[in-house]
Amino acid sequence: MGMKTLFKWSKQIKPSQVEQLIRAEKDVHKALLIFDSATAEYCNGFRHDHKTFGVMISKLLSANQFRPAEEMLNRMKEEKCNITEDIFLSVCRAYGRVHKPLDAIRVFRKMNEFECKPTQKSYITVFAILVEENQLKVAMRFYRYMREIGISPSVVSLNVLIKALCKDGETIDAALRIFREMPNRGCNPDSYTYGTLINGLCRLGKIYEAKELFREMETKGCSPSVVTYTSLIHGLSQSTNIDEAVGLLEDMKAKGIEPNVFTYSSLMDGLCKNRRSSQAMELLEMMVSRRCKPNMITYSTLIDGLCKEGKLLEAVEMLDRMKLQGINPDAGLYGKIINGSCENSKFLEAANFLEEMVLGGSHQTD
Repeated sequence: MGMKTLFKWSKQIKPSQVEQLIRAEKDVHKALLIFDSATAEYCNGFRHDHKTFGVMISKLLSANQFRPAEEMLNRMKEEKCNITEDIFLSVCRAYGRVHKPLDAIRVFRKMNEFECKPTQKSYITVFAILVEENQLKVAMRFYRYMREIGISPSVVSLNVLIKALCKDGETIDAALRIFREMPNRGCNPDSYTYGTLINGLCRLGKIYEAKELFREMETKGCSPSVVTYTSLIHGLSQSTNIDEAVGLLEDMKAKGIEPNVFTYSSLMDGLCKNRRSSQAMELLEMMVSRRCKPNMITYSTLIDGLCKEGKLLEAVEMLDRMKLQGINPDAGLYGKIINGSCENSKFLEAANFLEEMVLGGSHQTD
């Protein structure tokens, strides 16, 4: 059966009819047959328009048929059919979806060849693809170019870039530079921007800078989230600022922001490292009273701190408590109890815990 006889088109076939048929067809190969059979009607005066081409390209992209989709773009150019920005962006987004960001930027760069001038929408879309796919060097070059021609990325895409740059001590300064440039580009940082930077600075041990940003965000009307509070509490707890961390917990509760298990566990870890396990135990009772369930990390932190302070009885009570909650101790946790028992010359107890660990299916590796 030839293309022309695949469909019996009316003498006055319209692009809208072809578009509807292609859109309704789920099988990409059958959709292509519909498109080609309509092409056979060129001799009768029919012409595909940007909508029929667009829906066919969309079908091909959904099936990851990238080469045929790009060939369709070339056909549009040959037939002098208006190629819209949205058609190009659909190809770019499809390449981003399958983690081929460099192909996305390649297609973007072809737009001018097809007499399709990219607008701010195109630049922001391609920038977001590069950032999401962790192409940081290319994204930074693209960002600088956008800045030169006066185009501002969206706050969402900049937040993603800043988050990626915050992962490395060598790129955190670049993240801060972008952050400082945002207001001048008509793109004000939001709570997520501040939270991302504070988290990154804390992880890199830059506590002073994190505290400065925390104070700044409140003056800018950006409310810290529980994640931001937790990041700073964790950072303070790991440094010599444990009392500040305790004060920050009280501050967030006063503002109606409920701490989560990670907030409490981070502060408990800092307290235990400062040999303040009794205060950490009080914090445990507080979190339980506020209907926040301790997890394995919470108990492990407390047991380790209690053992290091020689409070073996309390550590064992904590072990029993977590088992009653339905959390099974792992070999590492048993190891803390066993080591603590040995350090306190409780060798019989250590042997009993070792037996319990083996019978329970946990195995100490060292």
